Amino acid sequence: MGVGSSAADFYISPAGDDSNPGTKRKPFATLERARDAVREQKRGKTKRDYNVLLRGGVYRLNATLVFSLADSAPPGGTITYSAYPGETPVLSSAVPLRNWKRLERAPDHLPASARGKVWVADAPEGMERICSLYDGMERLIRARTEGFTPPEFVKPDQPLDQLRFPAGAMKNWPDLKNAELLTIPGCDYEMNILPIASVEEHTGLARSGLSPSRPIGRVKYFDQTLWVENIMEALDRPGEWVFSDAQRKIFFWPKDEHPGDNIVAPRLTELVRVEGKIDYDGPEDQPVTGLVFQGLTFAHTERFSWHGYTGWNLQHCWEMFDRPSAALRFRGAAQCVVLDCRFTATAGTGVRLDLTCRKNRISGNEFGHVGAMAILLAGYGPGTKDANDHNEVINNWIHHTGEVYWASPAIMVWQSGNNRVANNLIHNTPYSGIVVNGRVSMGRDDLSGDASRTVRWSEIGDAKTSFDWSEWYLYEKFLHARENLVEKNDIHHVMESMGDGNGIYISGCGRANHIYQNFVHDCTGTHMGAGIRCDDVQNETIVEGNVIHRIHSVQVGVSMTGKNDFLNNVIADIIPSPRRMRPENIVHGYICVPGLYPYGTNNGKLDITGARIERNIIYSPRKDYLPILEYRSFSTGPGDRLRGTHTDHNLYWCSNDANWGQRYLDEQKALGVENDSICADPGFLDIENGDLRLKPGSPAWKLGFQRIDFSKIGLLPNHPYHRRITAAGAGRKR
Repeated sequence: MGVGSSAADFYISPAGDDSNPGTKRKPFATLERARDAVREQKRGKTKRDYNVLLRGGVYRLNATLVFSLADSAPPGGTITYSAYPGETPVLSSAVPLRNWKRLERAPDHLPASARGKVWVADAPEGMERICSLYDGMERLIRARTEGFTPPEFVKPDQPLDQLRFPAGAMKNWPDLKNAELLTIPGCDYEMNILPIASVEEHTGLARSGLSPSRPIGRVKYFDQTLWVENIMEALDRPGEWVFSDAQRKIFFWPKDEHPGDNIVAPRLTELVRVEGKIDYDGPEDQPVTGLVFQGLTFAHTERFSWHGYTGWNLQHCWEMFDRPSAALRFRGAAQCVVLDCRFTATAGTGVRLDLTCRKNRISGNEFGHVGAMAILLAGYGPGTKDANDHNEVINNWIHHTGEVYWASPAIMVWQSGNNRVANNLIHNTPYSGIVVNGRVSMGRDDLSGDASRTVRWSEIGDAKTSFDWSEWYLYEKFLHARENLVEKNDIHHVMESMGDGNGIYISGCGRANHIYQNFVHDCTGTHMGAGIRCDDVQNETIVEGNVIHRIHSVQVGVSMTGKNDFLNNVIADIIPSPRRMRPENIVHGYICVPGLYPYGTNNGKLDITGARIERNIIYSPRKDYLPILEYRSFSTGPGDRLRGTHTDHNLYWCSNDANWGQRYLDEQKALGVENDSICADPGFLDIENGDLRLKPGSPAWKLGFQRIDFSKIGLLPNHPYHRRITAAGAGRKR
């Protein structure tokens, strides 16, 4: 049964009563009552499918709703919780704030512009700390200071909890213990939210209450890497608010005369959890099976705080391992479905699939205005327990993610394999689009680095696990992110805020991941690293049939670290970052095969013998870029990096210099590389207007280039958003 049917075993309505029989005329009031009614009805019966319909309205959850093994569907069947046709049920942990009073006695540190305009309300009972507020489905912004950057770069042996600040940027505010420091620490791909322990105004030294992921100092691509939130002195514009721990009050400057009736504070970080029987240290878990959530809206969740290198953070603090940070969380689930739902107004992640999660499907949903990631798949850490696999993440519209935690990929697959991530539309994100990774600090004595505490040493035994490329083959069997298919995703306007990120990123995984026919385009942020990147400790990845077009980049179009294959791709019109940067950080090439690293084998020279770079089209409107950049040091001349690789049958063209590609080919052919590659106009149908299809007479066809079907990329026709933009005539020319 789907959302088009009004027949069900039980009905729920916000106007119902749990003493009712759960019929259409006399529905239940809560999901808990319906869940328990299904449990009772399926006892001793052979019926395979059960259906529960939710009438429209808001279902306010005071505690996380948990589905356990008792709620599994009968073998071969399903238990579906879906929206009544034409109605919108909303699952929310919002607590309405209705006791507003105008602030009569303003504290001295309240800005003059706010005096007489601030309202105050008591915090709801039982809510110890409030980090998020919403006006309906709109996220309200906490009061924040102007951004600033430390006056100096990180110094050797600098304590993690110390930072320097320019004069006046921080103060020993009266409400300092309420404040939080938001920081992009000593790198441009991480973000922390930290309490503040002390501020010494006369020395310009502050200390955080918890350690960040890295020492805090200047960051190469950012002008403003720190700011402070939740202090009264920063409450200086309409729409902002502050929460006082000591007074247990919320101070709010409304945009209108009165705060209104839709201001809410979220109570929970996790609305619904599907949880099987987890035997963390044992070889197998028992998953919940056959649950379907269809047509529901998940909204109003609170932030789950994390910080620093705790050893439980996933790569670069992009998320945490096995934590209640998502509106809908599966922790031990199989053959469950999330279909045509909406996730919005959340402070954390939308959906998580944790630990044992197999053959689940997340399809046809919208994730918009979420605080962290849209979707996270996170299996067990390196070892022999490989239990997160064969899931599908398909046909989802994902936009405006990472609104709280900027360093959040839209979709992340960590230590999870044989999944299909396909036909998703991803746009307007502060960081990377899709990440497939298994990066773990695997030193036996390191308990603080990335995901180091997740390593299952009893299963790994004495196997060597260093960060040396030559030894990847010794421990690859413990890396579960293998054989994933990432295909036909439409990714644009990502990397709008963070640095050194990518449209699609893969690193520290097992073998045979396939990045196939994705479209990464029109990324106008100022910090993007590459359209597609195979990063550290990554081999045997196939990057095939992808199109990268019109992206701003501080480095390259594609980065190919390790023995990977780059086949039948189009890279066109890489645009230099508009930021002012040091010359060595300006984009210099279309494909990068990094050569020199401070770690690895052969005196730091990475062996890529056997890698394939074949049947690609490189189109540049500029003649000052290299077609292939052979060293990470951004040298400007050819080297011998491509010897031993299969690099051939590629097409190179510069619209402003007809000899650009031929000069490169002459240099490479002298080294026995690119013997059958050509310099020629590829013959796009209309590249000026974004149509990268090839004309019938394109010389690329003679090189064996295979057609890329743009009509199959992005949302499928059955997605509501696809139907909406098609009806409006807003489809892109392909």
